[in-house]
Amino acid sequence: MYAKTVVGLGFTLLSTLIYADEWTPLDKPPIVDNLDYLQDNLLENFPAAGSNYDTWNPGWIPQDCKDLTAEAGFNPADITTYNVNYDDCNTAWLVCFHRDSATPIKSVVDLLGRVPVGARQFVRHVLILPSEQPHAFNSDANLAMFGIGSKGFSVYLHETAHSLDLQGGYERGQLSNNQNWLDNYNQDPNVPDPYSQSNQVENVAQNTVLAAYNVQVSGGYGSIEPRANDVFHQYATVQTWQRESGDLLVPGGTCWRRLENSETVEVDDGGAGSKLRRGVRAVRRSQKPDTSLGAGIQVIERKTFHTGESCSGSFAGRKAKRGVVVARGEKPDASLGEGIEVIASKHFRTGGYTVGK
Repeated sequence: MYAKTVVGLGFTLLSTLIYADEWTPLDKPPIVDNLDYLQDNLLENFPAAGSNYDTWNPGWIPQDCKDLTAEAGFNPADITTYNVNYDDCNTAWLVCFHRDSATPIKSVVDLLGRVPVGARQFVRHVLILPSEQPHAFNSDANLAMFGIGSKGFSVYLHETAHSLDLQGGYERGQLSNNQNWLDNYNQDPNVPDPYSQSNQVENVAQNTVLAAYNVQVSGGYGSIEPRANDVFHQYATVQTWQRESGDLLVPGGTCWRRLENSETVEVDDGGAGSKLRRGVRAVRRSQKPDTSLGAGIQVIERKTFHTGESCSGSFAGRKAKRGVVVARGEKPDASLGEGIEVIASKHFRTGGYTVGK
């Protein structure tokens, strides 16, 4: 197993513990220390989709958010779930927001809305948790953001890139273990930055940031990076794959497929082993809404994928808060909108990607 931490200008990138070929460390040298210098131009050139948002009634949470929150050592009762609606899609994204998070929900909505909808379709939920050491990971297309600030757009691109690669975003299949990717990788003398050396999965994600920049920013990546040719075949391959798959990294258009939301569950399930049961007061609930997919929704075949555990280690020893009193309102309807094609779920976990506040 392999673990590596790289500290850059405001960025700490944590690699993944894993065991497959595409997770083998790479030995090509980087051309830059980090990708921080792309951040401002990315923000200026990827407009945020128009949006509005509203909160769920208390006492309910998406299952994936509940599991990831508890796994991180936080209390799911401190999570507020938001329906985030964008003008480019008739189905909301569910954002699970911890009450102690320093980044305002408005900034989260803005950053997620800057991810082109073609790629954003491959994001299931977004979990926002507090952390003094900002980092992020992708677990089964859920973006878990810990202390990511309002300028962390490249992190959203990076984590979404894992979904495109591992969740079936590309028409040809997984990019990071494809021979076409390896052939083009072998033509370049370098990788973008030290984090790209972690493995091919992280290298693809970092090159997706470069490809997005090259697609949308005037003059492309070569206009800001004199050594762009040393990684050209890599980010150009990502650019080709995203174009073949419907211009996933190009702003504009509307959604037509989505990942199915995880099941809506009680914040406290009342089970014998529940860590949150003590001190939580439940009130009478309405009948559980039907969250099945609507008519006309095409389900993409599910593929199982698991990348192993994050190397972060930042969750060890945290304790869930006790004595929280919640009142359960009517359970929100998290079903997908009419006409939205469902993207089949794949099971995977990428390493942590941490950014300055």
